[in-house]
Amino acid sequence: MSRIIFFVLALLGVILAVLLIAPGVIPTATYKPRIEAAASNAVGRNVTIGDDLSIRIFPKTAFRVSDLTIANADGFEGDTLARVKNADVGVRLLPLLSGSVEVDQFVLTEPAITLIRKADGSVNWNLAAAGDQDTDNSGAARQPRDLKLGDVRIVDGRAAYKDETAGRTYAAEDIDIGIVLTSLSAPLEVDGAMVFQGEPTKVDLILTDLSTLMAGDPANLKLDLTVGETKAGADLDVVSADQISYTGPVDFNAPDLPAFAALAGATLEDAPGFDSLALAGNIEGGATAMRLSGADIGFDEVEAQGSLTLDWAGAKPRASGVLSTELLDLRPYMPPPSTSTKGFPEWSDATMDMTGLRNIDADFDISADEILLNDLEIGESRLKVTIDNGRMTADIPELAMYGGQGSGRVVVNARGAVPSFAGNFDMEAVNAQPLSVDLLKHDNLLGLGAFKLEFVASGDSQAAIMSSIDGAGGFDLSNGALKGVNIAKIAQAANSLRTGGINPAALANAVATARGPREETDFSTFLSNFSITNGLVDAPTISMRGPYLTMTGKGQVNLAAQTIDLRLAPKATSTADGAEGQSIAVPVRIGGTFAEPSIGIDGETLAKAALQNALGGFLGGAAAPSSPEEALREGLSELLGGAQKPAGDSAEPSEEQSGDESENAASEPTPEEQLVRTGLDILFGPKTDDPEEGENENDGE
Repeated sequence: MSRIIFFVLALLGVILAVLLIAPGVIPTATYKPRIEAAASNAVGRNVTIGDDLSIRIFPKTAFRVSDLTIANADGFEGDTLARVKNADVGVRLLPLLSGSVEVDQFVLTEPAITLIRKADGSVNWNLAAAGDQDTDNSGAARQPRDLKLGDVRIVDGRAAYKDETAGRTYAAEDIDIGIVLTSLSAPLEVDGAMVFQGEPTKVDLILTDLSTLMAGDPANLKLDLTVGETKAGADLDVVSADQISYTGPVDFNAPDLPAFAALAGATLEDAPGFDSLALAGNIEGGATAMRLSGADIGFDEVEAQGSLTLDWAGAKPRASGVLSTELLDLRPYMPPPSTSTKGFPEWSDATMDMTGLRNIDADFDISADEILLNDLEIGESRLKVTIDNGRMTADIPELAMYGGQGSGRVVVNARGAVPSFAGNFDMEAVNAQPLSVDLLKHDNLLGLGAFKLEFVASGDSQAAIMSSIDGAGGFDLSNGALKGVNIAKIAQAANSLRTGGINPAALANAVATARGPREETDFSTFLSNFSITNGLVDAPTISMRGPYLTMTGKGQVNLAAQTIDLRLAPKATSTADGAEGQSIAVPVRIGGTFAEPSIGIDGETLAKAALQNALGGFLGGAAAPSSPEEALREGLSELLGGAQKPAGDSAEPSEEQSGDESENAASEPTPEEQLVRTGLDILFGPKTDDPEEGENENDGE
C-alpha cells in the first residue's frame, strides 16, 4: 500500500515538474507557427506574433505575446487592422475545459486599432467569414457558457474610425480603460480616460446584462461621458440586433457648440450664434439619428420645449421638430444695432455674417410668446422655419406686433458670397407710436392702422442693404397725431395773412409758433402708398384729413442717405371734420435727415403758385396787367408783401425800346425785374432757345 502511495506521489511530482519546466525549455519556434496559423484561421486574417512569446501553465495558465498584428482586409487602406505591443492573458484552465472562460488577467499595452467603413458600406472589422465560425450542430455560433473578467485593462492605446460614407474620421489616443465583468449575467463596468479628437475625455459606463444584449434582447445602459467641456448622461434600454437602437432619458450640455461639432466631425461656420446647446428629454434612436420628445432645449439664448429630431447620417446634420418658447431671441444672429446721440443712427458698414445658416439644415414649427429682432419687439407669433443649404425661409402665418395682427414671410439666402433678402408683411391695427420709437427712434407718430411692405435686397451690411432695397408698400393710419408740429395752425396763419399779402417773415414766424414739443397735428386718416427703387422711396400720394385740416402731398425718402424730401399742401378748414370752408393750400416742405428733420414753408412752390395766379388773371382777360412782365411783377410783389413797382414801369415797352440793345444792356435790372426773371426761370426754366437774344445779351456784357 505504501508503495502505491509512493508511486502516485512520484507521478504527481513528475507531472508538476513538466508543468513547471516544459514551457521554458521548449523552443518558441516549435509552437509559434502553430499559434499564428490557428489564430489566422479563427479570425480569417493573417495574424503574426513576435518572438517574445511565453506560456505558463502553473500555478495558472498565462500567455504573454509581443508585437501581435492582425492584417487589414483586402481593399482597405493600411496594412493592419490592429497592432498590440504586448498582450498578457491569464486564463483559468479547469473552467475553460467545461466551456466557461475565466480571465484573471487581460492587459493590452499600446494597442493601435484602425476601423474603416468604405463608401459602399463594407467594413474592415468583419473578421470571420460565414462557415469559419465555431458553430454548434444547428449552425448557430457557439457562445461560451459564461465569461468572467478579472484584471482587464487597455494601457496607452490608440484607436481610429474612418467613415468614408460621411467623410469623417474620429481618433482617440492615450486610452487607459479598466473593465470589470464577474459574469455574463452581471453588470459590465467600463471606467477610463482618453484623449478623443484632441479633447480630454472621461467615460463611466455600466451595462446591466451582457448576456441579454448578446441574445438580442434589451439591456440597460447607464452612461456618464465628458468630452472637453461637453457632458452627456443617459439611462437607456439598448438593443443590439441587426442595428443598434436605444430608448430612455438623456441629458446633454455643450457650452462650446463649435468645439463639440468639431469632435463630431462637423465644422461650424465662424458666424454669430451657434454658441451653445443643451438638451434633456426622452430619446429614441440609432447609430445615425435620434428623436427627443418631451424635451427641454437650450440653444444660445433660446429656451424651448417640444420635440426634436436630429439626423447626422449625411455630410451636414439635419434638425426638425415642433417647439414652443416664451422668448425667441434672434439678436445673436444679427449685427448689433448702431447707436447715435442725434437720434436715428447711421447705417452700419459692419459685415453681416449669415454663413451660420450653412451649419445645419432644419425644418421647425415654432410658437413664441415674444420675438426679439434687434430693436423690434414682436409679440405672440408662430413661425415655420426651413433651412436648406444656407437658405432660410421663415413663413409667419401668425404675427403679433405692437398690438396688431398680421402675417409675413422672410427669406435669407446665404448660399452665395453676398447674402440676399426678401420678404413681405401685412399688418392690421398696429400701434404706431411704439413702432416708431423702435424703428425710427422717435415717438412723434401716433395712431392705429395698417401697413404693407414687400421687398428684396442684397448686401453684407446695413448700409449695403439700404442702398439696394427694392419694393413697394403703404400705410393707413387713423385717429392719431404728428407730435412736434401743428400743420393746421400753419395753414390757418397763411390763410389769414393772405388778405394783406403773404409776407415770408410772417409765415416763418407762424411756422416757428406751430412747432414745439406740445404742438400736435391731429388726424382722423393718414395714408400713403410708396415704391422703393435702389433705396429711394417714392410716395406719389400722401393724404391726411383731420380737425380743421385737409392735406395732400408727395415726396421721396432716400433710405441710403437717410434724407427726406416731402412736399405737402395743407388747407385750413372751418369745420372740425375738414369738409367745409377750405382755405388756399399752403405749400409745406419737410426735409433734412432722419436724425434732424426740418419743416418749413416751401418757397419754391409758393413762388410758382403766385406767378401762376398772376398769369392766370392776365391770360383770362380779367383785370389784366398791361404786360406779362407786369403780371409777373404784380404776382411777385404780392409774394413780397405788397412791394410797389418803380415809377415809369407801368407802360408796356415799345418795339423801338425793345430793339435798342445797347441801352438795355447798359442798364442794370431793377430788383423786381430780377425777381421776375427768377420767377420765369422757376416756372418755365431758363430761356435758351433764342440765339439772337443770347447774342445781344453777350454783347451787353
